[in-house]
Amino acid sequence: MQVIAKARVPIIKFVEKKSGVAFDISFDVDNGPKAAEFIKEAVLKWPQLRPLCLILKVFLQQRDLNEVYSGGIGSYALLAMIIAMLQNLSESRAYPEHNLGMLLVHFFDFYGRKLNTVDVGVSCKERGTFFLKSSKGFSSKGRPFLISIEDPQTPDNDIGKNSFNYIQIRSAFGMALSNLSNPKNILALGPNRSILGTIIRPDPVLLERKGGSSGDVTFSNLLPGAGEPLQTLNGEKQDILCNWQFDDEEPLPRGNGNAGDVSAQSSGRKRKSSSKGRHKKKKIKENVDVTKDWDEETFSKKEKSSRKKSSRHSHKHKDSNGYGYHHGGASWSR
Repeated sequence: MQVIAKARVPIIKFVEKKSGVAFDISFDVDNGPKAAEFIKEAVLKWPQLRPLCLILKVFLQQRDLNEVYSGGIGSYALLAMIIAMLQNLSESRAYPEHNLGMLLVHFFDFYGRKLNTVDVGVSCKERGTFFLKSSKGFSSKGRPFLISIEDPQTPDNDIGKNSFNYIQIRSAFGMALSNLSNPKNILALGPNRSILGTIIRPDPVLLERKGGSSGDVTFSNLLPGAGEPLQTLNGEKQDILCNWQFDDEEPLPRGNGNAGDVSAQSSGRKRKSSSKGRHKKKKIKENVDVTKDWDEETFSKKEKSSRKKSSRHSHKHKDSNGYGYHHGGASWSR
């Protein structure tokens, strides 16, 4: 068992020994059952919600970005983000998009690159809208980049405010978009390897799971070649650009195994010492570096664009963080 005592709503986390199912228990709050009813109704209304959520939960978990108390995106906030995206798509298109691959790419594109989280918040309440963070008091002076997500049950509650690692989360989404939409990467996979396997790697829990009536549905035959290096045209192998944990790091809790091991596998665990780290495999750049490069490029482009369009200054506004918006344009984009 693990006690998260310093959270706004204290939580007891544990894994039920017989089934291996992970539980979070909270006290003296009634929004849990209400949220459960909301989620049940949403899953019935949006059939795409369940598979998208399951994939994204694994995606975040493999990067240690799935726990709110460590700055990640929780399940409830993730559901609200997906619902808002689905509602926005349904309003902007004549026919609904049912292709899960296209929806996943759109999610990564929207939340990894397009959404202006400095000024705009996300809501899935009723028809789904975007709103100015300042209009609801959701702006954070110290961390303006944080995503704001309106709680569909309690509109004055921002369920994204504690996801303080959102820069890293956005970087992971943007990197996933690059992998899933890069023609060179896709061609390098060949006909027998899964494209989804470039962002979801095999881990012990996923490899043990079996589905189907006869148990013949496994991770390996659903995502063949997942996590393996790409074969380039000249025959050399290159690592997939990713930001997940490597096999020689401590495993993350996945709701499986003995209850006594949960605290030892906590997401809030201490990292291995730097002396051990020198003997590890050579790793790719950290997410923060990727984000820094991405931000510098973005700001550089905006600065050049600003010089060219100085005569239109009255039609464009820019805040102190370098984010601009046009009157009449999409309020949620950069």
